[in-house]
Amino acid sequence: MANSTGIELDTQVIQLKVEMDNVVESIKGIDYELLELEALLKAQIEQLKVCFEEKQYLLKEKREKLQIQLRVLFEQVPQNETKTQRKEKLLNGDVVVKKAKLDFEKDIDKLLEWAKANNRDELIGRKEVLSFKWADFKKRLVPTDCGIVDAETGETLEIDGLHAITKAEELEIQY
Repeated sequence: MANSTGIELDTQVIQLKVEMDNVVESIKGIDYELLELEALLKAQIEQLKVCFEEKQYLLKEKREKLQIQLRVLFEQVPQNETKTQRKEKLLNGDVVVKKAKLDFEKDIDKLLEWAKANNRDELIGRKEVLSFKWADFKKRLVPTDCGIVDAETGETLEIDGLHAITKAEELEIQY
């Protein structure tokens, strides 16, 4: 088929490209449907979360009222008392009231700064984190028929945990 410029187009190639374009359009439509389905799921999850939180709130409120009722009843019966708690054993479980005590509220970051400022090195824990610089090392590697070669040194590397593999061809659609 000739046009005004004298260039001939292969009609079979054009037809194949039209067919490919139709397939790409179909895949794009499926991707849209998947996104829509995911959006529906997220919306329903949000609705379920709201329903769950409402029911959870009501149940926690009911539990709190029962705990108050239990505490009032507990104070009316004799209990076994130790240095740290008062306790009453029942068939369905034990009721324990732990006695008030002094404790600490802490901010570890501020405590660390204080320890550094006051030279309290015995209170500071140090950790060394080692990591392998794979990206840097990979740039030096060249796979060959006789093994993996370090391009900088020219040596053939035989390292346990390092093997050359062939990754399968992968189809990618961009739109």
